[in-house]
Amino acid sequence: MILLVAGVIVVLVSRNFSSRTERLTAFSQRVADGDFRPHPSDGTGDALDVLNDSLNQTAIRLDGTIRTLTEERNLSSAILGSMVEGVLVVNAAERVVFANHSFTEILGMDFPPQSGSGLVECVRQTELIEAARKVLAGESRVESEIVTGTLRQQFFAATVASVRTTGTDGAVLVLHDITPLRKLERVRRDFVANVSHEFRTPLTAIQGFAETLLAGAIDDPQNRGRFLQIIVEHSRRLARLTEDLLMLSKMDADRLEFETRRIPVAAFIESCIETAKPRARDKDLSLAVNQADKIPDIAGDRRRLTEVLQNLLDNAIQYTPAGGQILVSAGANGSEVEFTVSDTGIGIPQAEQPRIFERFYRVDVARSREVGGTGLGLAIAKHLVEGHGGEIWVDSEVGQGSQFHFTIPVFDTERAVPRGGAHGRSSAP
Repeated sequence: MILLVAGVIVVLVSRNFSSRTERLTAFSQRVADGDFRPHPSDGTGDALDVLNDSLNQTAIRLDGTIRTLTEERNLSSAILGSMVEGVLVVNAAERVVFANHSFTEILGMDFPPQSGSGLVECVRQTELIEAARKVLAGESRVESEIVTGTLRQQFFAATVASVRTTGTDGAVLVLHDITPLRKLERVRRDFVANVSHEFRTPLTAIQGFAETLLAGAIDDPQNRGRFLQIIVEHSRRLARLTEDLLMLSKMDADRLEFETRRIPVAAFIESCIETAKPRARDKDLSLAVNQADKIPDIAGDRRRLTEVLQNLLDNAIQYTPAGGQILVSAGANGSEVEFTVSDTGIGIPQAEQPRIFERFYRVDVARSREVGGTGLGLAIAKHLVEGHGGEIWVDSEVGQGSQFHFTIPVFDTERAVPRGGAHGRSSAP
């Protein structure tokens, strides 16, 4: 009987031990599969119960570690995905590990590179591929510059750095857009060259004719008057150029103030039309106005806005052949009034239109200088319009004419200020 009872007890204990062991084994497998819920304790206090508590603590720590790593991974992915710089990570076999959306946009890809794709499959820029291969060959960092596009080029500074982790080597490629910087450098070079040329031409003429007069031509009554007239014309051109440069300097330094007043649109347009009529008549051009009914008054510096509209009219007259038509129109557009100067002139090529508001930029250089233009009119107009809180742009087609548009905020009668918000001093009507 004792042996029988002892045998029964041993069988029961063995089964209980086996069952608890199986439950702990299943718990371990559950933790390995990512389920970190704690396993209930038997409360026996024996070795298996201690092991159960130890496994529970391990599961809690694993859960916390994985949560932290997941949050860091999601944060890193969000940061890389929201960067305006293009980022691409490749492994030692030149296979893509990661690419953000900006990288896809910069290189003009139809779809993002897939993980595992070859570098040469998704990147067509030889400089970028060579830089990546240099880093994968052992160099820690390589910098280069790549250019994308043909009609409108974009410039990117490419930095390729080594990425070394446990058992894995690779490279990270970062593309930073430096197109605005290159554009500013080009504008600065063009500005210096154009200013030098614009000053040199009249100064050379003034110096040459003055020396001719001093050499004896002053006693020649037939030519001295003509020489002096040429000197006066070139000196006036220098004066206009200097005034325009001083105005642009004030605009750049935000030192140009506006006397903001209430301006009736009809009277404003009519005064500019009357000034432009003599030149239009001399070229046999038709000058008309198309103004919508009940246009609200605008707010701004009348003298400055007159410079804008007058400049656009002068350009339209200058570049429209005899017998052509020029139309000035205006209409309310929400909280702004939009002005348009249309002509049937020679038009502006599509490739030139983004640059026509740059300083000294001319589409027809010879013709502009022939009529005494400084090349700063549209640049000044752009600054003046934007200073009033408006916008200026152009629509044009070669041989079909041009339409220059600009907007000025409507005068707010309640607050006696423009709704769009102009800079500078403001005064009541």
